[in-house]
Amino acid sequence: MADQTGGFRRKRGGGSLIKSTAVTLDSDMTLGAPNISATIICPDVVPLSEVYFAGISTGELAVIAVCAVIALANVIMYLESTCFIIRHFIVRETRVLSLWMIGLQPVFAVTALLAVCIPRSSLLTDLVAAVYLSICIRTFLQLMIHYHGGEEGLINHMSGETINLRSPPLACCCCCCPMIAVTKKTLFRIRMCVLQFALLRPILVLLSAVLWTDDKYVKGKMMPDQAALYLNVLSVVSTLTAMYGLILVFRASRKHLKELNIVPKFLCMHLVLVFTNLQGLVFNILANNNLPPCTQLMSSAARGDVWNHLIVIVEMFLLALPARRFYRRTEGLQVITDVQLTSSEDPDKVQKNESSSLNNGANELKGSRSEKEREPKTN
Repeated sequence: MADQTGGFRRKRGGGSLIKSTAVTLDSDMTLGAPNISATIICPDVVPLSEVYFAGISTGELAVIAVCAVIALANVIMYLESTCFIIRHFIVRETRVLSLWMIGLQPVFAVTALLAVCIPRSSLLTDLVAAVYLSICIRTFLQLMIHYHGGEEGLINHMSGETINLRSPPLACCCCCCPMIAVTKKTLFRIRMCVLQFALLRPILVLLSAVLWTDDKYVKGKMMPDQAALYLNVLSVVSTLTAMYGLILVFRASRKHLKELNIVPKFLCMHLVLVFTNLQGLVFNILANNNLPPCTQLMSSAARGDVWNHLIVIVEMFLLALPARRFYRRTEGLQVITDVQLTSSEDPDKVQKNESSSLNNGANELKGSRSEKEREPKTN
């Protein structure tokens, strides 16, 4: 029998059909010819890489090759930016924090490429990328504090200012949220909101990997009897809490750190979080409606996961371009100073900062005089 529908095949040694198909034969006597219909049963197991590449079309192989070149270009840009930052950034902490941040897009691009080439590794590569993202969220908070000159500098620069707790993504609709002053206690609580994500996310990743080895964790299946539902709920709550604390500091300090391009740097990181999480949710919803349609090789969820990672590779390259531009800029100072701050402050604060600068200069002058008096007389 010829394979007219493409839904079933014969084995080499016999005439039996492969079990991954269901065939229904109907005879239409009026037309005088049988009406053959076949229903493809989607496989539950993701194929190995050899089987996967042997079964895809030439067009799909070309798309994968193009995305591989894009991911390689992303890695090359990261290496070039790393050499630039090491050579031109004098402050060691600025150099280290910047290197962590510009590595966000290349890490997601490489892990996505591995998930495309080895479909069975999709869960593990996504978990590795999620851990790196949690580290980068905490690193960006440290970077903003470092730009202020440390915690003491941030508190001094924001003295007299307040933080609006009515901020996304948790309290954007809460009208009862008060305004709080910037103190050490407030900053400590905000840092704990971000730090819990950096600690909890690796633990959730480890639990997911352990349960996956025992077939207790199936990616994309949000059923009450599946561990993925509860682990994803904890991950979402932890992520939203961390982003809430990060946005509080960002909205309060963006006017002070405008010359350090803090807004585009924040967007480059925030869009990675939005794209990777929102796209995965969309493809999971489409997979429940058999979109893209399953084949004998892969299920609808597995095919959607592959296309999701292909899109992520392109998006990470587009986000790496502005990140490379803004993190490589060396003009100006790498840490905020009183001169930068007073240009946008009230006259009273300017007078206060000028008087403090004069007092510091007077103290330095007294110190130098005392050192000269202590020197032994040569005559």
